[in-house]
Amino acid sequence: MNNEPIWNAENMNRKQGDTTFKTCGWCSYVGCGSCRYNCHLDSECDLMKSYGDEKDVKWDTECRILNLGKIDILDIVESKKREVKDCYSQIKDLNEQIDVLLKDKRIPREEKPALPDSRDADYFKLKSVVWVFHDEKWNRGIVVSGYRSGDGCVSYVLDNYSDSAKGWGCGLSAPCILADWEYRYFKKNPDEYRKYLLLCDKKYNGEKMPMEKYFQVLTTKN
Repeated sequence: MNNEPIWNAENMNRKQGDTTFKTCGWCSYVGCGSCRYNCHLDSECDLMKSYGDEKDVKWDTECRILNLGKIDILDIVESKKREVKDCYSQIKDLNEQIDVLLKDKRIPREEKPALPDSRDADYFKLKSVVWVFHDEKWNRGIVVSGYRSGDGCVSYVLDNYSDSAKGWGCGLSAPCILADWEYRYFKKNPDEYRKYLLLCDKKYNGEKMPMEKYFQVLTTKN
């Protein structure tokens, strides 16, 4: 094993990704460590577990992922999923810390939408304007009295759907419905909407909601 490649014209002009799933020097999935001419000389494999010696690689280390069996790959996947959960938890903690700091009376407070799970039973007022994601787009509507209104559900009539005059509805804590001011706030603050969706990305009635689609449609200028 050589400490460095031969620095000929070919190696000096390689780009990251040129040796992905071959050797580690110019692989897309290495990071940290020492680097020269886009080559990671002494680094870590991001696809391996975040702990243990197996993640440590040299520039000419042959791809370890290709030599792993199905059980090993699935074990790494579960490890990555735990990392994702830890990240969600950390994001939530950081947002709580930010909220605490922003409660300082010296700082002007900006009202932000509450997470869906934190909505009060009367959050959506009768005859107030709401926006509902339906048919791959956000639709304006009006809150009406209906099934379990104020008891975990909200009923609405959408402007462009005559069938909704019967009173369509959804759960109060579903992210597919926004108050008018929330919709307008997220239009102006897409980064806040991204964080909002990340924190409420879970299953609702056993199904995952299309959070990325919510984001793309709402933040597209029209």
